[in-house]
Amino acid sequence: MKTQFVGAFLAVWANLALTQAFYSPKDDVLNLTPQNFGPAILDTDQLVAVEFYAPWCGHCQKLAPEWKKAATNLKGLVSLAAVDCDVEANKGICAMYEIKGFPTIKLFSPELRKNKKTGELTKVPTDYQGPRDAKSIVDSLLSSQPSNVQFVKWNEKDVKSKKSISLENFLENETLPKALLFTNKPSTTPLYKALSVDFKNRMAVGEVKQSEKNIVAEYGVESFPTLIVISPTEGTVKFEGKLNRDSLKKFMEKYALPPTDKNAKTGKSSPPPPAPKKEVKKKVVQAIEDDTMMASHCLNAPGNTVCVIAITGDEDKQDTLDTLSILKDTEKKSEGIDLQYGWIHADQASDITNTLQLSQDYPSIFIIHPSKQLYKNYVGSWSEKNLQQWLAQVSSGRINAWGYQGDLKINEKPAPVEAEEEIEEEVAHKNEPVRDEL
Repeated sequence: MKTQFVGAFLAVWANLALTQAFYSPKDDVLNLTPQNFGPAILDTDQLVAVEFYAPWCGHCQKLAPEWKKAATNLKGLVSLAAVDCDVEANKGICAMYEIKGFPTIKLFSPELRKNKKTGELTKVPTDYQGPRDAKSIVDSLLSSQPSNVQFVKWNEKDVKSKKSISLENFLENETLPKALLFTNKPSTTPLYKALSVDFKNRMAVGEVKQSEKNIVAEYGVESFPTLIVISPTEGTVKFEGKLNRDSLKKFMEKYALPPTDKNAKTGKSSPPPPAPKKEVKKKVVQAIEDDTMMASHCLNAPGNTVCVIAITGDEDKQDTLDTLSILKDTEKKSEGIDLQYGWIHADQASDITNTLQLSQDYPSIFIIHPSKQLYKNYVGSWSEKNLQQWLAQVSSGRINAWGYQGDLKINEKPAPVEAEEEIEEEVAHKNEPVRDEL
């Protein structure tokens, strides 16, 4: 009898320990409940990755240490959270998102979409399908990290993408503080992307490449990276401290507009988002992923076809596809020209970019008239209205296109890139986040 009692006690103790062993307040993973789910998901402009798990699940137990490491790596850049679907109070959340297997990871991007029936704004998640080790999780989530950074150019003629802006236009709003990072790095750092989102609507965040020598000279920059703030009241102020998240955020906070409380009027926290509705499949803009697709969708199309093609990276992919869909649905039909829409991932567009001498600021958009071997890239501010006007000119034949020679080839998809040495160090040394730098 005593043996049975001890065995039962140990079994209960083991199950209890198992349910409590996943994520504690000491970890960088946020435990979600019905009380904090809404604010954690809706009240942030950063990317949020949520793991739905059950403590008894072997794959969940294997993922837990990797999820913790990734959360520490991405602290301040991407939020990692978890929902224990075995907890009775959480089962409504898990049912809301139709969780049928464990672990399931869903990504909540910043974009709010209106529910047509309720009128409420919510976020529709996508499933994470990548590998489940810390390094792969970090790399994948950083590739989807949102950014409000604008690439500042000296001349208006060099503004060739949605993310670019002339210095004159960047400085136009005299009441809004601005931050300018002068850098010699080829791509925007995760930290600066995160800061640009943190200060959304409170400070314009720009980036100046070392090659923009006129702007570099204008502000007397002598080393890279250098961060300056242009304040309506304090003038131009150079950051002199250590280039890490805490120091930079404190500096920018000093000059930014005051934050607004999203719930100040009601005094309430945001409710959990309503259950996502199953979307009706619509005809989508064609993804061009190889030479065969390029030929069938565009190059071998009938003589009156003009291809409208966007080049975009992961960061702006959804926004770019939404814009193309709107252009496709609202185009003014022409008897003489048939517009065909498609998009190419920036990683597969280098040959076309070189052949047509296109801008490498993404997203960008251009047209091809394959039967006449003519092309023209769009130059101007990236807005639906401006793009619609441009395409109307294309349809009416008022755009003077240029000739091109050579084949338009799609590059092969690149193999997965190994994590940088510093990322591997970050996974190994939990308390030294290497992403916390410009």
